[in-house]
Amino acid sequence: MNYRINENLCQAKLSIIRRISDLALENKQPDERVVLFSSGQPADEAMPVELVKEYTAKVIDEYGCDVIQYGGHKGYPKLFPEIRKFLNKDGEVAKEDDDFIITYGSSEAIFAVGSAFIKPGDRVIVENPTYLNATNSFKYCGAELVPVAVDADGVNIEALEEAMKGGARFFYTIPNFGNPSSITMSLEKRKAVYKLAVKYQIPILEDNPYGYLRFSGNEYIPPIKSFDQEGIVLYMGTFSKIVAPGMRCGFLCANKELIPKFVVFKGVSSSGNINWSQYIVTEFLKNVDINAHIAKISVIYEDKARAMYNKMKECFHPSVEYTMPQGGMFIWAKLPDTVKATDFCLDAAKNLRIAVVPGNDFFCGSPEDCSYIRLNFSKPSVEDIEYGIEKLGELTYKYCGK
Repeated sequence: MNYRINENLCQAKLSIIRRISDLALENKQPDERVVLFSSGQPADEAMPVELVKEYTAKVIDEYGCDVIQYGGHKGYPKLFPEIRKFLNKDGEVAKEDDDFIITYGSSEAIFAVGSAFIKPGDRVIVENPTYLNATNSFKYCGAELVPVAVDADGVNIEALEEAMKGGARFFYTIPNFGNPSSITMSLEKRKAVYKLAVKYQIPILEDNPYGYLRFSGNEYIPPIKSFDQEGIVLYMGTFSKIVAPGMRCGFLCANKELIPKFVVFKGVSSSGNINWSQYIVTEFLKNVDINAHIAKISVIYEDKARAMYNKMKECFHPSVEYTMPQGGMFIWAKLPDTVKATDFCLDAAKNLRIAVVPGNDFFCGSPEDCSYIRLNFSKPSVEDIEYGIEKLGELTYKYCGK
């Protein structure tokens, strides 16, 4: 059968994370040790399993079959005020004119915005590098991606303005602990980004999956959405990183005039939301000291990030460049320019059974000569981190010389 598949789908890349992880696990023997630095999953020990069990019993006792019925397209109404309080605990992020829609994590929100805004051939400005699933979503919707370089303190403002001069449907950004770079945009640049968006009338799609996972620096930087007086910023959040990813509970916060458009999208995409997870998250936000909970899981991630960073300092070739992150889930490292990240990562997966993600596909155009690698520290145990980094350290000397 000659299946005529949408060309945009054919051009989308299968997740490099999945490919590398599968390769490390391929034909694994029972006594072989596998370490996956490839995922973006939270730590098992950071997830509130006992509270999920408790709140599940509570809401089923109270609401019965409503908990396991189909959920509405917009979301569970009692969850919205709790999200508003959560977002505004450190300052006004969600404005009076803003409303919410619940999504299957922030990934569905990304696709919803792409589907609503993009026509084939439309320009979308993105940080370079950035989240692979976002760029895949935008390309599937027919977008022409306009990459803008990222500096140590966030997107390059001069390059962003130059891109905005050519027009775009929106600018997609991860200001806090970006994936893959772990870079955080400075306050000054956030204000500059907002001013440019207003000047050129280009909406900002602000993705904040990692913002609450700060474990050093002691500096709260308000979201770009907090400056928004024009309704020009669409803000996405998720409870995957601070509660549990399997609940698939994220949200989009945007001007209330936009939300009905996304409700229509939900009707044809997923036909609603999972009631159970929304009820659980509602109970969680109502009853848990959220600041204390975030502080607790941040300690877990700091311990793991420090274990990885210190072991890299001890074991990696001195030509490999990286910094200790202040939050998030990743260390972004650069091998020498003469080393191809794909060669290094394929070698690690095949011969060491250690999965590390090459940086190629995070960059627009997937350059073959990319020398960046992304390492996840949140999911593996400290023991696996130390074992895996020691083995990778030996591999860096193989590729970088003595």
